[in-house]
Amino acid sequence: MKTLQSQKRIAAAVLNVGVTAVKFDPDRLTEIKEAITTQDIAQLVKDKAITKRPMIGNKRRSGKYRDLRKKKGRRRGMGKKKVRVGCRKEDYMNKIRGIRALLSNQKNIGKISTKVYQKARKLAKAGEIKNKRELFNYIKENSKE
Repeated sequence: MKTLQSQKRIAAAVLNVGVTAVKFDPDRLTEIKEAITTQDIAQLVKDKAITKRPMIGNKRRSGKYRDLRKKKGRRRGMGKKKVRVGCRKEDYMNKIRGIRALLSNQKNIGKISTKVYQKARKLAKAGEIKNKRELFNYIKENSKE
């Protein structure tokens, strides 16, 4: 029995798909076996004796589920961070040093008392005072007039 390997290869070239995507009509195999040239195969494609299989895409079920979980706030913990621990630490150190320098300066020029200074320093360390604006708001509320 003659194999249809060459016909499949030519049909794949005509249909512009891979060899595995080519499908022959089982009722018209004798016609396909006789087809030798590219024109013969192209005619059979036109007559729907040779077709291409529909493309099977990647399933998105697990991806959609993952996206939904991320939307809810899951899968976003520290274990998912792809940055070195040192990078986050350096960012924190730079930020806290700036806040502490400002705080120290305010204490030295006499704008705030030692008690307010100590409290603000603890709040900065805890992350309650995140930036310069919040620091000055805190000083404004708690400093003596």
